[in-house]
Amino acid sequence: EVGIKYSPQQRQFMDIKQIKDSLNKIFKEENKRIIFWYDAEKEFEDTISSIEIHCVNILHLNEIGLLELKIRLELEDITGKYILYAPYPEPAPEKDWLYDIRLYSKTFHADMASIILDELKLENQSMRLYLKERKNFFKSHDRLKRLKKLADPKDREVDLDLKMLAVLTRAQHPDIFLILMKLFDAFCNNGNAGHAFDPNQIPKVWDAISGFDLQKPFWLIIARTFGYAPESPKLMDLMVRLLVTDFGNHLKADLPANVRHFFIKDRLQAMNASVFLSQWRSNIDHLQNYNRISGYFAKELKIADIILPFNAEQLLEVMTFEAVERRIISCLRDIIVDDLEDRIDEVKSIIQQRRDGYWTNAIFGNKGKYSFYGTIYSALEIAVSLFELRKKYDAGFSFPMPEDMIKGYTSELFRFDQYYRQFVEAANSVELSGGDVLKKLQNEVENCYSGWFIDQLALTWGEFLEHGQAKLLNEWQVSNINNQYDFHERQVKQLFKRTTISRIFVIISDAFRFEAAEELTRLINGKYRFKAKLDSMLGVLPSITSLGMAALLPHKEITFKNDANLSVILDEMPTGSIEQRSAVLSKYDGTAIKAEDFLAMSRSEGREFIKPHKVIYIYHNQIDAIGDKAGTESKTFEATRASIEELEALVQFIINSLNGHHVVVSSDHGFIYQDKPPENIDKSTIKEKPSGVKKQKKRFILGKDLGESAKVLHGNTMATAGTTDDMEFWIPKGTNRFHFAGGARFFHGGAMLQEIIIPVITIEHQRGKKVQKSEVTKVGVSLLGMQNKIVTNIHNFEFIQTDAVSERMQQRVLNVSLRDKHNHLISNEKIITFDSRSSSIDNRKKSLRFMLKSGEYDKKQEYFLVMREADTDIEYFRKPMFIDLAFTSDF
Repeated sequence: EVGIKYSPQQRQFMDIKQIKDSLNKIFKEENKRIIFWYDAEKEFEDTISSIEIHCVNILHLNEIGLLELKIRLELEDITGKYILYAPYPEPAPEKDWLYDIRLYSKTFHADMASIILDELKLENQSMRLYLKERKNFFKSHDRLKRLKKLADPKDREVDLDLKMLAVLTRAQHPDIFLILMKLFDAFCNNGNAGHAFDPNQIPKVWDAISGFDLQKPFWLIIARTFGYAPESPKLMDLMVRLLVTDFGNHLKADLPANVRHFFIKDRLQAMNASVFLSQWRSNIDHLQNYNRISGYFAKELKIADIILPFNAEQLLEVMTFEAVERRIISCLRDIIVDDLEDRIDEVKSIIQQRRDGYWTNAIFGNKGKYSFYGTIYSALEIAVSLFELRKKYDAGFSFPMPEDMIKGYTSELFRFDQYYRQFVEAANSVELSGGDVLKKLQNEVENCYSGWFIDQLALTWGEFLEHGQAKLLNEWQVSNINNQYDFHERQVKQLFKRTTISRIFVIISDAFRFEAAEELTRLINGKYRFKAKLDSMLGVLPSITSLGMAALLPHKEITFKNDANLSVILDEMPTGSIEQRSAVLSKYDGTAIKAEDFLAMSRSEGREFIKPHKVIYIYHNQIDAIGDKAGTESKTFEATRASIEELEALVQFIINSLNGHHVVVSSDHGFIYQDKPPENIDKSTIKEKPSGVKKQKKRFILGKDLGESAKVLHGNTMATAGTTDDMEFWIPKGTNRFHFAGGARFFHGGAMLQEIIIPVITIEHQRGKKVQKSEVTKVGVSLLGMQNKIVTNIHNFEFIQTDAVSERMQQRVLNVSLRDKHNHLISNEKIITFDSRSSSIDNRKKSLRFMLKSGEYDKKQEYFLVMREADTDIEYFRKPMFIDLAFTSDF
């Protein structure tokens, strides 16, 4: 592709077909029989002989006498078709002996400019000189082919320059924004290891732009677009100015002096910088290189230091640098720790907006960042909810009766446990990723939960256990709540009576407590054709596995075997293993199986397994297996998360694969977990061990004639577990433990509400008319107002979420932008999440600000506000808009 002259091979490859097509068109469509072809530069002298057209004679004018030719054409062969090739310039009429023939014939130009002019179907003949100047570009058939796809008949020089740049950079459209993305990409993909950004290595594509004399047109387009026109323009300098300008456009404060000189002064051209960067960040093919480039210049400019004086509100709209995300997170954390009371709504709003932003939203392709920053924002939001709930109960807890307190716990107070678990889970994940931003907040959360909630709950509940008209420990009966030992009678058998079903699945998850069950219930209710209802039972005391598991089985009486473990016996049958429980269930047309064995079955194996049985108990053990060991107890909340996911999968397998219609999920006991290591004050020290002790663990003592102690709660399993044996127990008050063996932070066995409020989730597979009611949809979103005209380059739109989020009405995440009739972006692009649960419409309004790309807009042409589902890119909403910037352009 170097040199001015074309080789015969190049010319044959590039032009013969076009020339033949053009000549044929003249002969057939224009009905000419003679064509004069003048080739002043003799470009086709060597290849003219290779042009063969049926029934057409090719004559060289320099090889035949003009008189002889004139006689042949006008006397001897008056119908024959001829191409008269002259390897010299077209002569003036007064010097041309064949001029009279030329007048009724056709003159054909096959110079490079003419061929390209015809190939691109350009209408303006004045473009010939321009095309001649760009002849090196057209030496490649591939370049010409790609340019042809972009060309328009009305194109002028500036249009073709832009389109040639698009061809060289391989941009999809002749758009300077896409060209820049491709060009900047080249600094990261120029053979560098790991695609690192290398500002010192000039990309090959830039060499190509220079080689085809397109640098000057490139910088002219950049000057028109961004106002960047220094004497010696440089790509690195352009990058810095675009980044700093975008930063300054969105900063709600004065731009710091040490970067202010990089800011583009013209308002509209500065806005173009932000529109470009927004489109770059939202382009899935280019955003990773944006991350590399912005990260490089953030270090060079010391952005992390520059933004230290700014608060979260001032930085709220800035998406330019990742360092801004970290600064906002630090600011929010400090507000939550030090000044939350009057700023709750502000903090929530900032969290939501930043979650929808570039560095956190996975939709932009930053899945790793989303996992990290998204988890941090979740932790911050959870902490706000926890402290907001704590504020509501500043005066402590007060309930007239035990049933009122249990109702208070199952309706709201369980959220303390849930928020605490979710926060610790998120904080642990952040710490594992190398972040310590939540350390300060973790202490406050721990103080709220362990230092206040647990103590207040234990104090209030303890009064019901030990005092009152009748000590609850003596009766262990609460109105409107079933006892765990009545589970089969009150839950399973009653379900058979209320329905026409022939089979019930019962899932027992060891240590699955109420707050986790509530989260699982919401997840299941978010599934089409699934309906889940959460209730609770009063668990057995002590709240231990052996007693809780036995109480859930069908039985007439519960007793203890007089062995070293005080094994629990049901109707003289042991219950310690899956096999033993299956034997108990076999008397009731039932069976038992481990969850992992059940899930390992194929659909046909599963259906064959359940066929003979009316009741299938499925035993799941994740939380207790992890939490009740010293080496793994720190992973208790991870195990809880895994349990929620596994139980959801188990329910779906039963209903979707095994045609199950009713599933009941419950537990043997709950648990308490406190992330802070216990201290000696958490230990109940008993100076003298009772003589009748038969079994002792960190949270309970079982035996006979245990006597009284002011440091413990004393009860009998005949009352608290429905046993026929007169077995006494001691359990420490509150959250105390007798010792810390086998783990210190995870424990159960006592009488705290987290341990003894047993969840019961009843799940029904919806059929018939009920299916429609179980449909899961997304909330509706509408544009507020009748506006359909945009008159400024910055325009605000307000939206309304028409439905409140609920279990069956899910959030909607939309990608919103302004586009032209070809669907090309003409503005920045924004993600917005509609997830409000508020019943007030006013609380469900959201607004977005769009920056319009500067340029010429036809005020009579339709443009569009387009909303697409962020996860699928399916269009949700499109509204025609008219853009009339005439007034603002005048002033």
